[in-house]
Amino acid sequence: MSIEHKISPAFDPFLAGLDEDDKRDAIVIYEAPQTEGLPKRGRLREIHNRLEKSQQRASIQKALQEEIFDHYQEASRDLGYSDDPLEISLIGSGTLPVATVEVTHKTLEALAEQPHVVAVLPNQSIHLIQPRRVEYADLVTQDNSESTTWGLNSLDIPKLWETSKGENVNVAVLDTGVYAAHPALNNRVKEFVVIDPLGRRITASPPFDSGQHGTHVCGTIAGGKTDKGVSIGVAPHANLLVAGVLIGNTTLRTLLEGISWAIETGADIINMSLGMSYYEPLFTEVLDILINQYGILPVVAVGNENHGNTSSPGNSYNAFSVGAIEKLSNNKHDVAFFSSGASLVFPDQEDAGRLVTKPDVVAPGTQIYSCIPPTRTPEGTYAYNYMDGTSMATPHVAGVAALLMAANPRASVIDIIRVLKETAKHPAGGTRRPDNRWGWGLIQPLEANSALK
Repeated sequence: MSIEHKISPAFDPFLAGLDEDDKRDAIVIYEAPQTEGLPKRGRLREIHNRLEKSQQRASIQKALQEEIFDHYQEASRDLGYSDDPLEISLIGSGTLPVATVEVTHKTLEALAEQPHVVAVLPNQSIHLIQPRRVEYADLVTQDNSESTTWGLNSLDIPKLWETSKGENVNVAVLDTGVYAAHPALNNRVKEFVVIDPLGRRITASPPFDSGQHGTHVCGTIAGGKTDKGVSIGVAPHANLLVAGVLIGNTTLRTLLEGISWAIETGADIINMSLGMSYYEPLFTEVLDILINQYGILPVVAVGNENHGNTSSPGNSYNAFSVGAIEKLSNNKHDVAFFSSGASLVFPDQEDAGRLVTKPDVVAPGTQIYSCIPPTRTPEGTYAYNYMDGTSMATPHVAGVAALLMAANPRASVIDIIRVLKETAKHPAGGTRRPDNRWGWGLIQPLEANSALK
């Protein structure tokens, strides 16, 4: 790969206005050594084997890291940084071949020149993909007689529960945290960690939510019933592994530390309803490692910036990105006005370009009813709430993936992505798929499950 393809285009605004010797943090991704015998997916029964292989990988990576960074420091000294060496710090325990490295205008190219370096990204800010609207109401539009939210009904989730409820599948939620004491999340949160803006892992007990978003997402993935008997969670028997990565001024380093933690903790699926300030095509390298080396499914919100726009990393060609639909008055569905979507061209090594259409699929994402930390308002204290956004559609897909994994333990992540796309329902039929509004269409969990048999 050429040097110019290793350096993220997001460095242009990231370094703009800085002197040539001003230092900024960058993320370097280097070659991940191939290890024989890694499982296709991170199932619970495979965790010990997978982590053992990860430890072997880490020991191999250590020598590679030392070689890269020794050469980089030598190149930096040649450029005049002998008295003030550039700092380097690893991320995680070696499960991901990534590190944080200081760069300047002068040293950025020297880092990319290292033969084992795959990509260099700016350590840019990440942010929550904010819900479009929040209403405090007590099931004012919910049909209680059906005992499930409209999102679960529209996906025929109760029928799939006859086969699977997500047993023994681990869904990592990288978000604002979680109020694990909520009755709807009883015994569902198995692991919790806070990743601070410096990338440090902080054990916090009891688990908490710095806002409401993470708890709402967790409820849609694996929540139980409300006090009025309404089921809110797609996979109510799945396990939740929650990392608070959106607390304070968080960056890409924070997110990568959360991803590394999720791998080490045994995630099968990672739910990400977050985005970056600048377009980042090179995040594909991280997603490729998750899918092809660890067998973990990354489910990512495509963004709430309206048609013609998308959010990174949801617009990465290998992210399983999700748009939002709304329920119309005639009981039909349409893509919500805020749901992002676009067709993009990603440069490749031959400069031919790769055409990418996002989102991949759509799912219910408006007036989604789920749990929140108890919140006092002038009208009363609420423990449930409605939210709109692709952030609400994404956990529907993550929950469905958990149901499929539990029902089809031999299916690979690639198989699950394939059947969710191929069985999705597009209003214009198969000839229009994929487009940049519906993607492949509205997911059809029952058909996807049948296709895996």
